[in-house]
Amino acid sequence: MGSVSRLAWVLLLVALAGAVASLIGPQERWFGIDIGSTGATLFGFALWVGAKLFARQPDRIFSAEWALAERRSWVGLVFLSLIVANFARFLWSLGQAAEPPQQLRQIPADHLMWNLFVLLISWVIVSHTIRGSEPEVVERDERDLRFQHAANRVGDFALSAIVIGCVIMLAALPVERLAWWLAPLVAANVLIGLLLIKSLAEYVYLVSRYAWERR
Repeated sequence: MGSVSRLAWVLLLVALAGAVASLIGPQERWFGIDIGSTGATLFGFALWVGAKLFARQPDRIFSAEWALAERRSWVGLVFLSLIVANFARFLWSLGQAAEPPQQLRQIPADHLMWNLFVLLISWVIVSHTIRGSEPEVVERDERDLRFQHAANRVGDFALSAIVIGCVIMLAALPVERLAWWLAPLVAANVLIGLLLIKSLAEYVYLVSRYAWERR
């Protein structure tokens, strides 16, 4: 593993640690340090440096034998995992409210929207720059399309399983909590979360399938 590849892994670990600290850091300070703010700063720094590293030296981060579709699958898995973590934290915060929001301005989504904006812009930049130095790169071949179709089926199965689990969970909830989760704005955000998990399951399958093929 080259120095650039090791640096990429270090930045990824720093970004993950910063994201975790930002999302679930304690409200009180530890030894005078605001864990949440410090984690958010580390996360932003690692994301910025990582995006520049991917833009300048993508061929030294990924193995030369990796297809473009496989590279994008790994990038998608990392960024979507961070998006799902942020959205889960948002749903948890939303669930602490005494009353369900009735208007969009009542939803505490400012922090989430900023994080999503940063993550999506970084995802687009990195996905565009990992093509490497070759002037012409095959976007997807027959194998990549076959893997994608299989991943779509896995995602559909995961979504069906999650929906069934949600139905069972709702059936077990008290009437007052059931009414809370079925409020239009709350239910809409939960549905968005389910679609994110479906996409995450597809990326997990893709990277696992590519890794299995190289064995």
